[in-house]
Amino acid sequence: MKSMKLSIAAHRAFPSGLLDGAIPTAGEGVLVASGMSDLTRALMSAERDNSEALLLFTPRVEDVTEVLATSRRDRPDMALIVAMPGPMNGEIAEAFKAGADEIVVLPAESSSVAVAVQKAIARVANRDSAVAATSDSAPLAVVLGPKGGVGKTTISTNVAADLASRGNRTLLIDLDLQFGDVGVVLGVRPERTIYDLGQVPGRLDADRLGAFITSARENLDVLLAPVRPDQADAFDGPRIEAVLAVARSSYDVVVVDCPPAFTSPAIAAIDQADVCIVVGTLDLPGLKNLKVGLQTLDLMGVPEERTLVVLNRSDSKVGLSTSDVRDVLARTPDVSVPSDRAVPRSVNAASPIVSSEPKSSPAKALRTITDRVVAVVDAKDE
Repeated sequence: MKSMKLSIAAHRAFPSGLLDGAIPTAGEGVLVASGMSDLTRALMSAERDNSEALLLFTPRVEDVTEVLATSRRDRPDMALIVAMPGPMNGEIAEAFKAGADEIVVLPAESSSVAVAVQKAIARVANRDSAVAATSDSAPLAVVLGPKGGVGKTTISTNVAADLASRGNRTLLIDLDLQFGDVGVVLGVRPERTIYDLGQVPGRLDADRLGAFITSARENLDVLLAPVRPDQADAFDGPRIEAVLAVARSSYDVVVVDCPPAFTSPAIAAIDQADVCIVVGTLDLPGLKNLKVGLQTLDLMGVPEERTLVVLNRSDSKVGLSTSDVRDVLARTPDVSVPSDRAVPRSVNAASPIVSSEPKSSPAKALRTITDRVVAVVDAKDE
């Protein structure tokens, strides 16, 4: 495998202990061309060495904003990775806004940092070609729940089931690699998962992907998440991109259930998405995280018209009104899904409510989400 040429800069105030074990090595497909603590000189060295990527270890985003801006202007073809101590407390959005292509939260092992470098290089390489590469591909919808417990998987499974019921050959990918529940919600045994797919060497094609797909019902197939959290690292951003490319050439529509975080695989899916369904709930933590999620998508360059805001359990009696929601989000939710005992019943029965109780209020709202997804895709194709 060809090594990626990487330049590294560590801010003088960066904790030295976090650098230990975090710098990628040649064995991980990375050739370190230069490294120093002077950020300006590091950028000059990266340009001189024609590095494919610049990795910046910094305690704060504001310490590298000038370097990011200069690099984006002078070397737009060079990938930029920011590595910072966690927790980042909202600085992920600031790093993307400043021009970073990928973020690493430390402490992290060198293998994880190498994956982030690879992902960033792939994103830069695909910037100009992404639209052309997917123009003839099947539509891709990703479902995001920036906060856990908002009903993201319920939305994913019902939208996928509804698309399938309309005659579309649909693939639902569970990208919540640590705690994915698509299999549980649809009653599918995890005999083959995305982890198993990741263990198979060689080039991915439709036949190979098909060997790890499980049928959930007519027209609906699933690619399940790993059965154990420790297997989550088997798939990184570039591998997800390959899976999505093959899936979109094999199905009529692809739906991705993302984790409640902007992980490298999630970002890879968002990069290719035709529509991002962002789910929140009627409580202040849920709305706050929904707002942060929407702001992050905006900083990633996702147009507002390709985001679909879904307020789940929208009729909860918690002292918040529709105007309160508008004030927090600075926009009105596109679809509101009401609470109903039929929803947990359908989950426990492993049967999407759009199929088991199609006349219920939640089922009608969920079908509206599908309608909006189709409308966004149709508008994109015009």
